[in-house]
Amino acid sequence: MVIIAAFAGLAGALLTQLLTGLFGYLGDRRKAKTERQLLFRNKQIEVAEQFYFMTGETMTVLRKSVEHWKNKNKQRSQASISFFNREIKKLDTYLEKLRTEHWKHNLVGLYFDVKLSHDRLIAANNRSHALYLTLLDTAEQIQQTGNEDLLKKYHTSLFDLCSQYDTIYQLLEEDLQRVKTALTTSFR
Repeated sequence: MVIIAAFAGLAGALLTQLLTGLFGYLGDRRKAKTERQLLFRNKQIEVAEQFYFMTGETMTVLRKSVEHWKNKNKQRSQASISFFNREIKKLDTYLEKLRTEHWKHNLVGLYFDVKLSHDRLIAANNRSHALYLTLLDTAEQIQQTGNEDLLKKYHTSLFDLCSQYDTIYQLLEEDLQRVKTALTTSFR
């Protein structure tokens, strides 16, 4: 009887140790998972804040660029055209400075499903640059030759450039909404 009681006590102690270890392991695993989820959410929030700020600033620059190009279509004095050009250069310099300081907005594709992916953004920028160069080349040809027939090409290029900027603006707006929706969903 003493032997059976001793084995029962030993079995009880082993069973207690086994269950304590199992519950400790499961608790630690759950705690680690919660910490990883919290770390991921904090990174998401950090990237989303940077994305919101940079996208808002980019959208402002795009709006001002479209206004600038649409105003070039009107008869303006050289002083007002120079003013517009200086303003656009200031905005471009400001945006470039922000991009170097706030680089985390580029990570938005890692944490959120956005339409304007890195590859698509590069393609949109390349198209914008090509349209911009076409517009500048046409404007210079008009100044050098005085050929009025090139005005139609100039206005078409201007319209294409503004349409391209509007398309990028709409994509950025959609991406802002996607990031906002994803963040609010994660807080529920």
